[in-house]
Amino acid sequence: MTDLKSENFNITQYMQEIIKTSLDRFQALTAWSDKDREVFSQLLDNLKHPFNRAMDTTKDKGDRLEELVSFIIRKSYFFEVYRNIRTGTNEIDEVIILSNAGKQALSTFNISRDILEIDSDIALGECKNYHSALNVTYVGKFYSLLVSTDVTFGIIFTQKGLTGNENEFRDANGLTKVLRIIEKYQNNRDMIILTFTLEDYDRIANGESFYDLIKAKKMALRLASEYDNFLKDYQHDNIEPIKQIVQGI
Repeated sequence: MTDLKSENFNITQYMQEIIKTSLDRFQALTAWSDKDREVFSQLLDNLKHPFNRAMDTTKDKGDRLEELVSFIIRKSYFFEVYRNIRTGTNEIDEVIILSNAGKQALSTFNISRDILEIDSDIALGECKNYHSALNVTYVGKFYSLLVSTDVTFGIIFTQKGLTGNENEFRDANGLTKVLRIIEKYQNNRDMIILTFTLEDYDRIANGESFYDLIKAKKMALRLASEYDNFLKDYQHDNIEPIKQIVQGI
């Protein structure tokens, strides 16, 4: 940290170092270990393994994706996940909640809440382990679930994504954009429905951050563009020593 008594003290540099320290701590808390990547790689291989109707049940097939998704959420550090929660009329695959540890970390390490990208303290996840893109019916049902539970942030976890192109207002991809606009201008709230695919799980396996993916997908949703346009390579400086310091507190 900059010496405040130094004759060469620069207030701009000092402020930049404070911000960098908070970002460093966020990166350290959310970094994956080699063991984490090994476990995730096994879960991803299992997801990609062809479905054997003679040996695997439909539940087995669904569990492959749910286990992978649960691992991603748990390793996000700030969120915890509850699976297969039943309501009076529905079953929710994942209820994703900002954890007590996450809340305390935000306060203790002076990390901005906005950096998590999931805008609310509760979000819903829907897992559909199908080998084809999901049509508008699935998006509509998930939207109804979000509305009925008064949750404004949801992620549909899939293999092949949704029908239609990300940068067009057509088919299931287009419906996520239309629903956001309707909610914004009719109900004055920001409704976010994102989609994860096999390509995203591969990105995570190769070191891409879950939070960076969400940020890129939110930008793509708002601008009707492909989310690849908003992903940037980022190599964090001094991540290992900072990670050791944070974990030791």
